[in-house]
Amino acid sequence: MTAEFSTRNTFRKSGAAGLGNNARNVITSANPSGGSSASLLQKQLSFKTPICSNQFGKADEVEMIESSNTDNLGGRYNKNNIIGWICCAPCIWLRTSAAVHKVAITSATLLVTTLLVASPILFLISTAPSPLPRDCYMEGDGCSPTSSSPSECTEAICETVSSNIQARLNWNKDPCSEFKKFSCWRSSHNKNITNQIEMGNSQKSVDIQMQLLLQNSSMNGPFMKLHSLFESCLKLTTNSSAIQRVFDTLGGYLTVGTLGPSSIAPLVAKIYDLGPSPLVDIYYDLSYGRRPHVLLIISGPSTSSIILENKIRWMSPKAPPNRLRQGIPKLLPDLIDQFLPNYLSYAQRISEKDTILEFVKDLNKMQVEQSRRGFWDSSVLYNISSLQSMYPVLNWTLLIPKDWSGPIVVRNADYLRALQAFLTKYPSRVAHNSMLLLSALEILPKDYPNPEVCTRSTMWALPELASALYIAQHSTEDSKDIIKRADIVFKSLKAHLKRAPSLKGAALVKLSALKIQSQTWEGFTNLTQLMKSQETLQISPDSWLENILGIYKRNKLVPNTINMDSSTHDAWAYPIVSTIFYDTLSHSIVVPLSVILIPYFNARLPPYLHYASIGVSIAKEILRSITKNFDDKAMRCVPHSVNIFSNFSRMDILIHSGGMQISYHSLLSLTGPIKGMARLPGLNLTPTQIFFLVSAQELCAESNYMGIDTSASEFDNILGWLIAQGGSATEVFKCPSGSMINIQKTCNVL
Repeated sequence: MTAEFSTRNTFRKSGAAGLGNNARNVITSANPSGGSSASLLQKQLSFKTPICSNQFGKADEVEMIESSNTDNLGGRYNKNNIIGWICCAPCIWLRTSAAVHKVAITSATLLVTTLLVASPILFLISTAPSPLPRDCYMEGDGCSPTSSSPSECTEAICETVSSNIQARLNWNKDPCSEFKKFSCWRSSHNKNITNQIEMGNSQKSVDIQMQLLLQNSSMNGPFMKLHSLFESCLKLTTNSSAIQRVFDTLGGYLTVGTLGPSSIAPLVAKIYDLGPSPLVDIYYDLSYGRRPHVLLIISGPSTSSIILENKIRWMSPKAPPNRLRQGIPKLLPDLIDQFLPNYLSYAQRISEKDTILEFVKDLNKMQVEQSRRGFWDSSVLYNISSLQSMYPVLNWTLLIPKDWSGPIVVRNADYLRALQAFLTKYPSRVAHNSMLLLSALEILPKDYPNPEVCTRSTMWALPELASALYIAQHSTEDSKDIIKRADIVFKSLKAHLKRAPSLKGAALVKLSALKIQSQTWEGFTNLTQLMKSQETLQISPDSWLENILGIYKRNKLVPNTINMDSSTHDAWAYPIVSTIFYDTLSHSIVVPLSVILIPYFNARLPPYLHYASIGVSIAKEILRSITKNFDDKAMRCVPHSVNIFSNFSRMDILIHSGGMQISYHSLLSLTGPIKGMARLPGLNLTPTQIFFLVSAQELCAESNYMGIDTSASEFDNILGWLIAQGGSATEVFKCPSGSMINIQKTCNVL
């Protein structure tokens, strides 16, 4: 197992391990370049510039790889030299003949002298003889100059990345009409290899690496607690007596015919005291400014943590906003069967189960809808009585420490109002039983226990320890270099956005003040302090629920029990949670280390791969941080097929589109037409084509990881829509009028 982990870890750092000659053979069989359809499509995707057009190109143009057979590149051009010069002679003669030039000057002088309306200087300059074209050749009915091929990247990582991209391409499909089938292809030939190297899915890479580590029983020191917690997860069952004890502690099942409680608020308080609450999240953070003070923050589901992080958020890293899943949690049906007593009749059991499932489904739907609105309706209150009168849905005196006298920030106040209306729709008995089950789901793994599920659950429960273990596998030098490169990309994206004519006023001020936080929290490398903080934590390899409840109680501190460190507002990230996010209080884009450790961000790769991967992710959060005026545009622009994304809202898809637009045009602004960027070996695609393909392949990989059905037609539609929004995809792929990409309505976010 040690050797296997070493191989995977090497690939995480260099991107080259695990892909040898076998990978190339798989890709070759999956991409038959000799096939007529594949050859035709590769030929179609190569630009040819007319001899009389501007040879320097527009800002969105790049030099193209001319032929699918690069070995015969020079011979092909030499063969057509004579025919090409005959074709191009009239154009060349008109531009280079001194006689023609003299005639033009004489005509211009007479015209200007007669009309006295303009200076002849501009015309003389514009008609000066042009340099001879480098070469000219005949292709069909067109006449084009040869363009020198861009240099080819010779690094091993370039060959690896090229193979990975090509393994997912289906050259028999037309990108203009079937972009998803062209860019995110999975066949029996490439399925195994692409499962091994999901370059666009950093979270899956973290999961694989951490699973190998957690299965190692020889871990010592504080990391042994991770192994014990992992083992307790594998032993968990839904009919556990510990789960039944949790139900009994919270009041137990209320049977049919029983009068429910007058209010659900006391039960919510009990749940919050025992473990994580499925309705609200309450934590402490610092205000932003020269003289920061502690804030008590009440948030809805959009900030409910996906990990059991410390409630004192400035004392340790933060988790990104949680993406709520629509539908029914996987463990819920089985958990209901264990929850309902045996004395119920069959009809009663069916009725109770359906009612609980309906409650959970409706609550989840409401939470997802509210989470899409963000935190723009936040309000600040200064006492609990004001909070209670404004939001009576819960008993806040039972949830907030009695001695709290500081500011209370309510994020997403509309959610609390919607929650009040929701709870009145159901009998309190149904709400009571449903809340008991939801409280159990908050402390259980998200699926039936297996090594993969338990790896994610262990990282969720002990994020500091897991992060320290993850960081220990990577050199400090590699981390510093890649963090510096992320800062450079961020500054490039900001510089491009500042030039946007529609970005004015408050949005421009926000953009100027926006920062990036890609440094790693020093606490992850201070093992002495880490061991000290974990001394009192008891982890049993036999009881998952007891372990989780103990971790929750340890994390649930009040701010006056620790000294406030107000020297920094940095929003550190957990490196094991591979999601870039915007932190409101520090006004910074937080970038976890695992996100930028992906092979696509390797320093030896051309910049278009950096911008297609990390650039798009950072640009999305920049866009989210500077403006909120997207509601109308999201409804008008985004197709209804967005419903296929169970974890993505219409707003999220629109922001994803904007992130691609920003990153794409920032890339083009680096060196104009980006003619100097090296091409990938063996891949007959231009830098801009690769940008769109890699962006699409990353979205496909992320969606597969999250359980989204990428084979559905709705996913094809939304991916085609996203690619069309960049403003240049139609030209980049030379799509004819009426094709899927061509007819998509352009929705420019800025």
